[in-house]
Parts: sequence; C-alpha cells; structure tokens
Amino acid sequence: MKVLVVPDVHGSREWEAAKSFPQDSYDRIVFMGDYFDVRGENKWPEQGENFEAICAFVRQDSERRKALLGNHDWSYISATVHGAGCSGHQSARAGIIKSLLLSARDILDLAFDADGVAFSHGGFSKTWVATILKLFNMNASEWSIDFLNKTWRSLSLQKGDAAFNYEFEELLDWHGYFSGSGNEVTQGPLWIRPEALLRDAYYQTQVVGHTEYCLGDFVALTDKDMKTGRENVVVATDSKRHQVFGIIDTNSLGVQPMTLAEFNGFYKKTMKKINDIKSQVGGDPNWSQESATQKLAAVFGQPLASRFYKAFFEKEE
Repeated sequence: MKVLVVPDVHGSREWEAAKSFPQDSYDRIVFMGDYFDVRGENKWPEQGENFEAICAFVRQDSERRKALLGNHDWSYISATVHGAGCSGHQSARAGIIKSLLLSARDILDLAFDADGVAFSHGGFSKTWVATILKLFNMNASEWSIDFLNKTWRSLSLQKGDAAFNYEFEELLDWHGYFSGSGNEVTQGPLWIRPEALLRDAYYQTQVVGHTEYCLGDFVALTDKDMKTGRENVVVATDSKRHQVFGIIDTNSLGVQPMTLAEFNGFYKKTMKKINDIKSQVGGDPNWSQESATQKLAAVFGQPLASRFYKAFFEKEE
C-alpha cells in the first residue's frame, strides 16, 4: 500500500502540500497527529482553524484519509491526574482545544495498519501491548489496531460513568518511570520514542511521527529486539518544520535503514555541511534565497536543497 504521510502538524500549514500529490499516486493519506501546541507562539484563532481545515479535508474522503492522535492532542482529552503533562500545553485554551478534538472524535484514530506496517504517533512496544492485554483480560490473538481504535472511541471521558476507564487512559498518558520524553518500553503509541521502540517493537516495521529526526527526508532506523534478536525497523517522518516528504510504500520502504550509531553520524555530518553553508551565506550581505539554495543544491541536490532552505534558513512565520 502506498501511504502519503503528513507528519506532526503543531499548527503548521505544511500539511497542505499533501493536496498537490496526484490522487492516483497513493492509496491512503495518514496524518500522524499533534495538531496543536507550537514551539514558539501559539496563534489563535489560526491554530483552531487549521485543525478544522484538516478535519474537513479528511471528511471529504474518510476512507482514504486518516487522522491519528498525538500525545499533545491526548493531553487535552485525558481526564487522569497527570494527563495534561505535555510540553507546550495551552492550559488557558484547554477547553476549546478539547471541544475541537472531541468534535472530530469520529475521524481520529490511535493507529492505522497497512499490510502489517503499523502507523502511529509514537509506536507500539510489546511491553505496552502486553499491559493492554492484561487490562482487558485478552489473549494475544484478540489484539488488533482495530480493537484499540474501537476501544478509544467507546470510552466515556467523564469520570464516574460506567464506560470511563481510568487505567486505559493512564496507558495513553506518559506512562514511564525515568524518561520524561517517552524513551521507555512501558510507554504507549502516543509517547514512546524510537530508541526504546526498536528494542521492544510489537510490529517489526512501524512508521511514526513524534520525534523530529528527519532533516530533508524520511529516516529509517533499525536495531535488534532486546529479547528475540529480530531486526526491527522504525521509519521516522517528522522534522523541525513538519514538512511533507512524500509517500511510503509498505511493500518496499525505499529508505535504507540505519543503526542508531549510523544515524547519529549521518545527522552530525549533514548538519555540519548545512552549518558551513549558513556561515558562507551569513558572510555575504547580499545573500538571497536563490544563492543559498544554489549552494545547498551543489552539495545535496534537489529537492533536498529546497527542504533544507525552508528548515534552516527561512524564518518561521
């Protein structure tokens, strides 16, 4: 299946690039979540209007267009004691954001399965799935992403209601012991980070947002499972500017997986080249987008030059 991936949104309009892809070039569009909370200034009402525009876009073809929840989104929905514990949480606007999210509950999923490849905001660890099985007294054969999505939709979000499930909500919160960022195998599909996920992945191949590992394209990471030795693969899709990179074919990822050590080396080398160009450009009082892009293209080619310019040279609005 060919899946056009829209990474974390965080108030950005970058998602609109998905509209430019020919509809016959993909089978599904998947939004990876985190529609709210901007690293800088949270602009209103623009941020809410942006989310409503995404929902309208998804509703136009909800069979082919999927919207997933992120940890920032869940922080406005959760009714647990620590549910709102998320960086950048907009306490003053929590009520209106929660209302916007719940008005779209019918189209918001926790995950999406395409040919056995799991798409979710953070990913599924075996430890977390085992906790869910125990909570609902299920056998492993009863587990599915469809079950998870149906369970989230059937939840009452009002404490005291028969359908309110505090334990399940806690498992969607930050559910760790040491890592505030989510880098523990106990954490669920809205929180876990790639390093922890690779060591304990429930699905051998997973596509995630949540962590801004990408520079100018998707990044595929690989590591061995800590118990079985199986080679797991996690494809990261999010970047600093939340750019839409394109389509992932679940039958042939098209991205060469790197170990975490290899990725660290790749990231440092790439950023050194970008920073060297920034230094060259910064020393020229007459520099322009064209001159900077030409220098980037000479080193990285296109379309990476345009993506790097947007990410590292262009000021965010």
